[in-house]
Amino acid sequence: MQTKKFQSTHQITYKDPLNFKEEWSHLFRPDSAYLNVKLEVRELKNVFVNHYGLVIKNGLLVKGCAPNIGHNKYDDDNFYFRHWRKGIEQMLVCKFGKSLPYKKLDDNRKYLIIHSPWFSYYFWLTECLPRLLMVEDYLEDLILIYPEGWKKNRYVNETLSLFPKLKIEIIPNDYHIFVKNLVMPEVKPWTPMVIPEHVFSVRNFFKEKKQFTINQDLNIYISRDDAKYKKIQNETEFVHVINQFNFEKVTMSDKSIFEQIELMQNTKNLIAITGASMANLIFLKEGSTLIDLTNEMYLYDRKYKFHFKKIVDLLNGNYIVQFSKPVVDRNLPDIAMYDIQVNLDDLVKNIQSYIS
Repeated sequence: MQTKKFQSTHQITYKDPLNFKEEWSHLFRPDSAYLNVKLEVRELKNVFVNHYGLVIKNGLLVKGCAPNIGHNKYDDDNFYFRHWRKGIEQMLVCKFGKSLPYKKLDDNRKYLIIHSPWFSYYFWLTECLPRLLMVEDYLEDLILIYPEGWKKNRYVNETLSLFPKLKIEIIPNDYHIFVKNLVMPEVKPWTPMVIPEHVFSVRNFFKEKKQFTINQDLNIYISRDDAKYKKIQNETEFVHVINQFNFEKVTMSDKSIFEQIELMQNTKNLIAITGASMANLIFLKEGSTLIDLTNEMYLYDRKYKFHFKKIVDLLNGNYIVQFSKPVVDRNLPDIAMYDIQVNLDDLVKNIQSYIS
């Protein structure tokens, strides 16, 4: 199978944030680890695939079936053992026990897998869709393994509608599968890693498949007031301030993926809270400016890679970071879920100083 292989030939030209401070230098060092990544398509025989997309062959976790399973210092979190232990236990129970549901897929068909254990809008755009595009020319010969849970994800099904010849095999929730012939495009090795070819392949794919009206230079604030977590606690006052600078408040949950893309392609200045919806930066108008509202606890978190800034740099944009006080809730499992309190004086200063 002659497929598209991803190795970075584009390079990210890193720039300091427009409001850079020397004490932030440890956060914004150039990151060139992506240049050593080579992603290929693997054709596997006789494998077990668990309900999250982990692939086991000969008792081992297959390289490239999930992110964050490598053995290096790019990220402190290494999930190899946890994923392997879970996958091998499920495989053994399916093979020799009766307590877990499973399916054995048709030995005469060739199946494609593009999902892995973590899933959200961010993962769809930065991992799943790039994997699908790696085998785009061979989809007539493949059947996509389609988790039943995807039915409720509007953005998944809208994207897949652009592949009219794609065949799918719906796997019921919580079912594991045994597959004789599996095609597995590899996942990028670490979730916060930006692979330039992925950004451009997804960006160009939608540009080629859909007609978008691009004739505006909008000022947009992406609100999360319809989300459960990670909101601006003082949003009423916040919106009053940004309205004075002609920023429009929008939410993304009520928009199709195509509406979100078109909005980003018409956006010149963007304000957003660090989070999964910022995957839409892939579609941002080149040369645009982002004010990234983020939890100040990231000043001390070695694991956070400011990967959204890398997308802005790749698109020759301008990046402003505004660190904000967290609204600490010890009942939440991760600081990434905390609401924030935005300093409005700093916000005005950033808009007046850097937004044209």
